[in-house]
Amino acid sequence: MVRLPEKVKTLVSNRWLVFVCAMWVQSWAGIGYLFGSISPVIKTAMGYNQRQIAILGVAKDLGDSIGFVAGTLIEFFPVWSVMLIGALQNFVGYGLVWLIVTNRLPALPLWVLCIAIFVGTNGETYFNTAALVSCVQNFPKNRGPVVGILKGFAGLSGAILTQIYAIINSPNEASLIFLVAVGPSMVAIALMFIVRPVRGHKQVRSSDSSGFLFTYSVCLILAAYMLGILVLEDLVDVNQTLITILAAILIILILLPMIIPVLLVFFSEPRHPVEETLIITESNEQETGQEEVILSELEDEKPLEVDSLPASERQKRLAHLQSKLFQAAAEGAVRVKHRKGPRRGEDFTLLQALIKADFLLLFISLVLASGSGLTIIDNLGQICESLGYENTNVYVSMISIFNFLGRVGGGYFSEAVVRKFAYPRPVAMAVVQVVMAFALLYYALGWPGQIYVVTIVIGLCYGAHWAIVPSAVSELFGLKSFGALYNFLTLSSTAGSLIFSGVIASGIYDHYAEKQAALLKPPYIEVPMLAVPLRTDETLTCVGSICYSLTCGIMSGLCIVAMVLSLIVVHRTRSVYTQLYGRSNKVSVIDCEPAEKRVLLTHQISSRSQQSSFSLQRKSMLVPEKLKSFLDNRWLVFVCAIWVMSFAGVGYVFGSISPVIKKNMGYNQRQICILGVAKDLGEFVGFLAGGLVEVFPIWSLMLIGAVLNFVGYGLIWLVVTSRLPTLPLWILCIIIFVGTNGETCYNTAALVSCVQNFPRNRGPIVGILKGFAGLTGAIVTQIYVMFNTPDDSSLILMLAVVPPMVEIALMFIVRPISGGHKQVRPSDNTSIYLIYAFCISLAAYLLAIAVVDDTVDVNQTLNTLIAVILILILLLPAIIPVVLVFCSTSKYPIEESLLHKPNKQADDEDGEEAILSEVEDEKIPELDSLPASERRKRIAQLQSKMVQAAAQGAVRVKRRKGPRRGEDFTLFQALKKADFLLLFFSFLLAAGSGMTVIDNMGQISRSLGFTDTHIYVSMISIWNFLGRVGGGYFSEIIVRKFAYPRPVAMTVIQVIMAFAFVYYAMDWPGQIYIVTVLIGIGLGTQWAIAPASASELFGLKSFGALYNFIATGCPAGSLIFSGMIASGIYDYYAEKQGGLQEKYGTEESLTCVGSICYSLTCWIMAGFCMVAAALSFIVVQRTKGVYSQLYG
Repeated sequence: MVRLPEKVKTLVSNRWLVFVCAMWVQSWAGIGYLFGSISPVIKTAMGYNQRQIAILGVAKDLGDSIGFVAGTLIEFFPVWSVMLIGALQNFVGYGLVWLIVTNRLPALPLWVLCIAIFVGTNGETYFNTAALVSCVQNFPKNRGPVVGILKGFAGLSGAILTQIYAIINSPNEASLIFLVAVGPSMVAIALMFIVRPVRGHKQVRSSDSSGFLFTYSVCLILAAYMLGILVLEDLVDVNQTLITILAAILIILILLPMIIPVLLVFFSEPRHPVEETLIITESNEQETGQEEVILSELEDEKPLEVDSLPASERQKRLAHLQSKLFQAAAEGAVRVKHRKGPRRGEDFTLLQALIKADFLLLFISLVLASGSGLTIIDNLGQICESLGYENTNVYVSMISIFNFLGRVGGGYFSEAVVRKFAYPRPVAMAVVQVVMAFALLYYALGWPGQIYVVTIVIGLCYGAHWAIVPSAVSELFGLKSFGALYNFLTLSSTAGSLIFSGVIASGIYDHYAEKQAALLKPPYIEVPMLAVPLRTDETLTCVGSICYSLTCGIMSGLCIVAMVLSLIVVHRTRSVYTQLYGRSNKVSVIDCEPAEKRVLLTHQISSRSQQSSFSLQRKSMLVPEKLKSFLDNRWLVFVCAIWVMSFAGVGYVFGSISPVIKKNMGYNQRQICILGVAKDLGEFVGFLAGGLVEVFPIWSLMLIGAVLNFVGYGLIWLVVTSRLPTLPLWILCIIIFVGTNGETCYNTAALVSCVQNFPRNRGPIVGILKGFAGLTGAIVTQIYVMFNTPDDSSLILMLAVVPPMVEIALMFIVRPISGGHKQVRPSDNTSIYLIYAFCISLAAYLLAIAVVDDTVDVNQTLNTLIAVILILILLLPAIIPVVLVFCSTSKYPIEESLLHKPNKQADDEDGEEAILSEVEDEKIPELDSLPASERRKRIAQLQSKMVQAAAQGAVRVKRRKGPRRGEDFTLFQALKKADFLLLFFSFLLAAGSGMTVIDNMGQISRSLGFTDTHIYVSMISIWNFLGRVGGGYFSEIIVRKFAYPRPVAMTVIQVIMAFAFVYYAMDWPGQIYIVTVLIGIGLGTQWAIAPASASELFGLKSFGALYNFIATGCPAGSLIFSGMIASGIYDYYAEKQGGLQEKYGTEESLTCVGSICYSLTCWIMAGFCMVAAALSFIVVQRTKGVYSQLYG
């Protein structure tokens, strides 16, 4: 007799209990679907027009859909912590909205309300991710029904919350916002320790189909009951007592599925323990791998008509062809090829899926269709009001109910399609998209009952998408990264809504509203329909179906386009679904022979015991050992290097401090440019740092940099603030050179340490680190604004103090880890992806701050809050090493040494290298263009001939002096190579041009009439950061996926930079923004690609010296373009304009006004960028063979 506590423990770990609790969470999670009910309240209370409401709707959709953080955190943290974060965001965001709307807080700008509603709705992504990932892992063979039911309850949450809100009977309509802030958070916190993966794939029962049937029955009853309530409330006046009773019955219906886990645990008979392992187990990995290789050939060799045969005949024909391929492979008649990366049906990462046409087609189809549906949902309140319906809550609840039915039904019927007919699941999506197009066209034509047709059909079809697409993606791209894949898909609704609602629908609505106001306002000023209580006269209301008819017509056409894309996916994936569902995969351990059962169970027990013993070893580690492991973790070094580089790029703040120096010292533009060149020389002449890093420890190098930084910028601050007597310009140049030269020590220490710790990820590592150096300007500027000092020279003091403090605090952590290159984990790709997501989020946050600062007046309290949030965001990457050391449970100790160990046979290596040197001379040129396998075969044949000829004395084997490309060069050896010099001069011309713009950004923006130069300095710093991060990422794709030389990315970006300079020189509209964005990205990309290319072509041994020599290209170019060309042209036009002076200037301080000040300079730099592109393209042509060998 099993005791009650054991029964309770079994209940808590039952996958059906997890599923039921996930339903309850989802019943409160779809808070975004209530926007149609709360938007009229916000519009009336805040006095907004329709375009402003649409902007709020887009912010809500962004919060509802951007789930990268949730999708990533679910792979590192337990599910309960993800749900807790979501609950906190939901409460804070919507709580703040409620306080603002009810005047408990003073009226705040629209952008503040957008941030609040974004944060609040973003909590939904955590609830969705936790519920879906847990249940899909617990029910891997029932993905369609599980996803459909869970997403259905999320869609029904609007109706549920509306009905519960009716119990409150509050006269204040804003109380619904308060309910949205409190209710979901309470439910999520109450259930967060139950919703989790519980190894549910081993809890398969024969009664599972009955469980799903009961759940579907409850769903239908619930939907019918909700629909009945709506009809009743719409037809008759319902008193408060009846409303309370109806709500109580609703809660009971929601609790009804709890019967399933209770019956399974407390009232079912004990089962045979082997029933728990019904999932197919691969017993022979080698056989499986060999079969997979041959199956890859089978896809290429099978006739097209095979897929159309009956299942039995198809399997017979495929087996026959398979056996022939095995025989041919064994005899050598068929060359068996291994495909790179996973194939459809296997586990993809998000980055792997993003380069697949099937995934992109599904995503774009979802953008068009779900974006159209979400536009209707978001604007349903205004649609109802435009048609004369006052009670918008009824229709919001109706579309929520049919959204629920669409999700439940979409999962059910799409599952029938794949199970019964082995046909691709996206065909169901194509069908519902045609139906959506019809419903939208019905509204556009103004036919009778249009509100009901749109509410029902759009609700059903929009919901069906969210049952079909996640299930299809999990089938085609696997479950391993399902959280990340799902959260990327959710962006589709936001993208579509941004276009259809934020641009099209709102613009058309306001157009007709203004047109009606102009016609109707004088004669109908007292008509009740138009007398909407508003705070301002700018709130316009449109009346009639015309308000949204054109929008619906446009979206109807786009739904047809979405249908075509879905059918393309259907056609491309027919064979995949045929393999997945066309033959029986139902293998059970019960069907095995007794001896096979014993072998399988013994294997399971032994593997579990090994895992548990290793787990005990890890748990027995003392805290000091954990801390030591933490300090020696290469990811901690990388994160600390990011923090170092975040404050290392002090030179990028020169655009903000140069006007202060110019004003206080009475300099003209040429003198400021001379100071800028001195700064550039200090920033990039790093020979000392490059030499010291090979002799002294890293911490000493960082300490030297901190001292140089403090002394140099400290003296500048003393001179500029008149605390020291005025010094000649040449002394100030020496001082700024010394202060900025400390940056070379920071850069060298961080880059050398991390490139040695991550030798296989050079592009991303260099790009990210250099990106944060480029972001220093924006970070320091934002922290400086927090202090609100009236003295502009305080920014110079901050540059003298803050970077040295950071470097000294971290100088003993940033270092090459002994054996750091052996700390390779399968989770490294996820960690790098998390860093990229963090970088993009940080850039978006800083860009948003810059835009807000440019458009509205921000008070000091908000400035402080923004700076604090920025610091917290910068600290976020520390999560990675903390999780890896303190929270990870590695299954195998060998996981820490996954790098291939070199074969140390010196004599053989020398002989082989000598022969390879001859091969390079003798091989035909077209050999490098052959496929990798054929190229290796031909080279091996030539190699063997050369060895034989050398042995017979027919060939004199010569040994080349010095290393070859890809080996370790010293700086002096590299300087003799044409590739290095071409790379250096290409970098000099392009980076020098970009640096000229950054150094002169203050004067450029002022010459165009922009007074706040800090904004544009911050913006170019942000885009510089994105260029560095993106340059490392995309150049890594080029070399990894295509084995093509990395400098080709330099060529492309240099051409783009030339276009940006031409755009400015032509004085076209928005020139300041084009230059800020494109030059920022272009300069940043140079810094990601050039060092990584040098490390690949010339080795890592002297990377510090090589990097610092390449870095001198930037000040050399700046010396020419800024110190000679730009400054001379600027002063020439300033004198020509009559010596216009700034109010605070002296007679020597000349100011140029207009784009003419820098247009000729931009023409010159555009030409040099084209020359740089030609040089880098020459490097590409010369190094194609090298990159083919390295990555081919």
